[in-house]
Amino acid sequence: MFVVKQFLKVLILPPMPWILLLLFVVILWKRRWARKLLFATIALVVVTHSDYSYRLLRYPLESRYAPLLDPRAAEPYDAIVVLTGGTIPAGGLIPFPAISEDMFRRLDEAWRLYRLRPKPIIVSGGHVDPFTAPMNENQIACDYLILWGIPKTHVISEPHSRDTFESALQVQKILEQRGLKRYLLVTSAVHMPRSMLAFQSVTPGAVAAPGDFTIGEYRFSPLSLFPSEAAAQKMSATVHEYIGLANYYWRARSYRD
Repeated sequence: MFVVKQFLKVLILPPMPWILLLLFVVILWKRRWARKLLFATIALVVVTHSDYSYRLLRYPLESRYAPLLDPRAAEPYDAIVVLTGGTIPAGGLIPFPAISEDMFRRLDEAWRLYRLRPKPIIVSGGHVDPFTAPMNENQIACDYLILWGIPKTHVISEPHSRDTFESALQVQKILEQRGLKRYLLVTSAVHMPRSMLAFQSVTPGAVAAPGDFTIGEYRFSPLSLFPSEAAAQKMSATVHEYIGLANYYWRARSYRD
């Protein structure tokens, strides 16, 4: 099922829908309505890949949970759980393992919360691509926290989960083993609604502590109306979250049943 889900994501998320629509137009080009579909496809690409459009769709997700500026407001809690994102193993022309920008911001938020109230940090998330060998992704994230000064005894690795729902299941095992109950859940703000849905279904006690916010103060520019690579990436990630929410509602209900 997990492998099937990875293929479905490739087919549903941009740019594949636009490629399929254009291929459909080429096959049926002699029909008048197919030519109209071409112009409609181009218009959709322009609209959905502009700065304004992605912000409009992303805002409801990022605004769902406010940042936890002062962790004392969430006390008492026993641990901090941070979900992994993109990690970059060494290889090819890459001399040292690294992390993506959103993963850096998640770890930075966990580090900030730790400095204010030192609690064990559970780093949850492992290898996602079922067609490649594991590349020690979880350890790369753990190493960053240790490099920043967090004691090794306070960094707990959970490298087995492949998605957020599996993270909730694996973290629940760790919490039970260590007698931990209430915890701060750190992930990107856009990813927090789906994460809270999964964790609250499996292991109640999560307190949202989102980081990696991307929706800043809006300043209009004529250039923001044009498609851009940055807007396209954020739009794809946003659509991914909405699809994930729908999937997790079903998985949470199945888990409870």
